[in-house]
Amino acid sequence: MARRTEGKAILKQGPSTAWERAVVHTAKVFATVTLIVSILLAFGFTGAGIPIWLSLPLSLLIAYLVYAGMTRKIRRRRRILARPFPTEWEEILQREVVFFRALEPEDQMRFRRDLQVFLGEKLITGIGFDLDTTTRVLTAASAVIPIFGFPDWEWDQISEVLVYPGRFDQSYDFEGGNDRNTLGMVGTGALNRLMILSKPDLHAGFRNSTDKKNVGVHEFAHLVDKSDGVIDGLPGVGLEQAAIGPWIELVRRKMEEIRRNDSDINPYGLTNEAEFFAVASEYFFERPGLMERKHPELFAMLSKVFSQNLGERAAALARERKRGRPKFGRNSPCPCGSGVKYKKCCLDRSRRSPR
Repeated sequence: MARRTEGKAILKQGPSTAWERAVVHTAKVFATVTLIVSILLAFGFTGAGIPIWLSLPLSLLIAYLVYAGMTRKIRRRRRILARPFPTEWEEILQREVVFFRALEPEDQMRFRRDLQVFLGEKLITGIGFDLDTTTRVLTAASAVIPIFGFPDWEWDQISEVLVYPGRFDQSYDFEGGNDRNTLGMVGTGALNRLMILSKPDLHAGFRNSTDKKNVGVHEFAHLVDKSDGVIDGLPGVGLEQAAIGPWIELVRRKMEEIRRNDSDINPYGLTNEAEFFAVASEYFFERPGLMERKHPELFAMLSKVFSQNLGERAAALARERKRGRPKFGRNSPCPCGSGVKYKKCCLDRSRRSPR
């Protein structure tokens, strides 16, 4: 009974995001059209012996089912967000994710929400080992970081992340052989909507926050690039039509600098324009202050692409890197700076917050 009551309360909530409002509007339009068509058809069948008092309720039921089916994802998401944010997840974010620690308290709340949605809606599967909570949370954090500038982003390009116990080869084999040098990949063809990540490299990307490398962010940057349907290094978001030419020319010049050994950007970016975009994204999110100093034009472009002004957050990121990996628990001082224990401050607010 409690679960049923909770479900009714969730259903009564109005649409709170642009995505929800768009879905609800479309569902209402389709349900209305379905109702009108059903009524017209019902009146056409009344001469066949179907009483009008039966045909009208049937029309309403059909319209309701159309609306309920189209808004099912909203109700499922609200149930996900109605759950308390686990303390273990918070401890992992505070310990491992510098990007999260550098956020203002209200932005941390949104980060938690996005992470909770990703973990609730996408499959993360360990291949050859039992998946641990830290790996799940770091995978989701990798997804949230590059799209944090887009509050209504939907990860429609992916349904499952496969986490391997180590690096793998071109045949996706992680055992034996000497050519297991792939850290991660976005699937194509038969593997469409799948991503593969190496667990050790995923963890290393967060543990070392100064080397401008993070394989999780790298692979999800490929999916941001794919928002226009193709992974080509020309992202389908953030850049206006007039900026496409300058972006292509900037990438050409930056790749030439790498080729001349006159750049601190990962030389893997020479593979092609798509890989340049991905390695530049790693650099942008991990060392934004350094990129702004050494590559100001590239930094400005990526700020537009990802709709994030990391220049304003660079000092906080640098401070958190120097502070290292803090020990954190329910009884630790709340990271918002209130002076109150975490369990009585932001943790309590996250549990009571209307989602």
